[in-house]
Amino acid sequence: MVVAAVNDNGDNVVFLLHLLSVIVGTGAAFLAPALLSRAQRDSKLSSNSTSALIATVMSPSLLLGGVFGGALVGMSDNVYDFSQMWLTFAGIFWLTSLGAATILYKPPFLTLPDLKKYHPLLGGVLHLSLAIMLVVMVWKPGY
Repeated sequence: MVVAAVNDNGDNVVFLLHLLSVIVGTGAAFLAPALLSRAQRDSKLSSNSTSALIATVMSPSLLLGGVFGGALVGMSDNVYDFSQMWLTFAGIFWLTSLGAATILYKPPFLTLPDLKKYHPLLGGVLHLSLAIMLVVMVWKPGY
C-alpha cells in the first residue's frame, strides 16, 4: 500500500520534516564547539548546562532526520530502495553521526559512561560523517 507518491503532499510533508530535523541536528553539531567554548570562557553559563541543551536538541533531531529519511524511502513506491548504494552509505554515516553525537553530547535522558578522552576523535567523526552524508545525499552515487 502506497501512502504517498514521490512529490505528493504527504511525501512533501515528510520531506520537509526530514530536512528540518537534519538542519537542526547538523546545525547544532557544527555550532556546538563554539557554544561550549564560549560557555567555558563565560562564568555566567555552565558548560554542563550548555552541553545538555545541545544534546537535547542535537541527538533527537539527528535521530528524527534518519527516521523521516527512511519513511521517504518506504513511501517512494520503489523509486528509492535501501539496497541503493547511496542510501546504504547514508544509513551507515547516519548511524555513525548519531552514535558520535550521543556519546559526545550525552542527552540528559540517557546514562552513558564518561568518554572525555575520546571527545576530539568523536567530534571529528561527527563532523566528517555529517559532511560525507551531505555529499552522498546531493550526488547519490550508485543511483
